[in-house]
Amino acid sequence: MDVRITPAALCGEVQAISSKSDLHRALIAAAMSDLPTKIKYNGISKDIEATANCLRSMGAGVEITEKQIHVTPIFKPENAELDCGESGSTLRFLLPIVPALKISASFKGSGRLKERPLSPLYEELLKKGCVMTEQGKFPLKVSGELNSGDFTLSGNVSSQFVTGLMFALPLLNGDSSITLLPPIESKSYINMTVSVLSEFGINITEHENAYYI
Repeated sequence: MDVRITPAALCGEVQAISSKSDLHRALIAAAMSDLPTKIKYNGISKDIEATANCLRSMGAGVEITEKQIHVTPIFKPENAELDCGESGSTLRFLLPIVPALKISASFKGSGRLKERPLSPLYEELLKKGCVMTEQGKFPLKVSGELNSGDFTLSGNVSSQFVTGLMFALPLLNGDSSITLLPPIESKSYINMTVSVLSEFGINITEHENAYYI
């Protein structure tokens, strides 16, 4: 087969798939909000479905249609069984939120999720009033009440730990801070969380590797 290619200027439109990282954050922020939210999207994944199912188990309304997700905020938090599937984002984002809402939950998952480390977030939560069973074993049971205050995390571990705290700490009475020890990696994901939360009225300020909520 002979093919002739003639140079020409390209034009047209290509629809990009919605950012999974952004959609995780928007779903959780909407569930923690005080008013219903509509989120437009054009692609979904099993990880997003895991987050949606967990939020439903906690008392939120999450209705997924072809191009839109309608989220009704958590009104009366419920003790829940939360199946995170294989989504590390779901587990790490929701882990601090459960004790912030003063509920108990049993986290479970599949695949290699139980092998995903939770330190140093795990230890910080224990210091601030949370009660948790041993990490690395499912179900991971969480109870207690998260207290506000100063949290310190290594900056070269998962930014998902920082995001989880940023979702949880605005729910508490009193101010809090998150200090990251350098070097700091994946800062763009932290910035994404700050940006999403700002759309829901949460003001997080940064100064010298510390975030103030």
